[in-house]
Amino acid sequence: MVKVKEVEGRLVCTFPERMNTLACQAHGPQLLDEIARAQKPVTFDMKGVIYVASSFLRLCLCTLKTLGPEKLVLDNASPEVKKAIMLAKMDSFLIMQ
Repeated sequence: MVKVKEVEGRLVCTFPERMNTLACQAHGPQLLDEIARAQKPVTFDMKGVIYVASSFLRLCLCTLKTLGPEKLVLDNASPEVKKAIMLAKMDSFLIMQ
């Protein structure tokens, strides 16, 4: 289940262990709506996430498109998640901490 809370003026989103296509289809539209309504910087807390599908990368792109550059941070990304982002060549514009 995707959880969203506001912390210090940012939306912080937490995700299940596997953000596969089914999880993204189930939670993505609601998440993107919430992000668009809030219009605040977003942190995707990736703690515990070990797999992301291309549909999760699409969620990241849609978030960047909605908010603009440098408004999305991926925090606590595992080596597996970082590798997926690097293979998609998204590491040049996604902030990972």
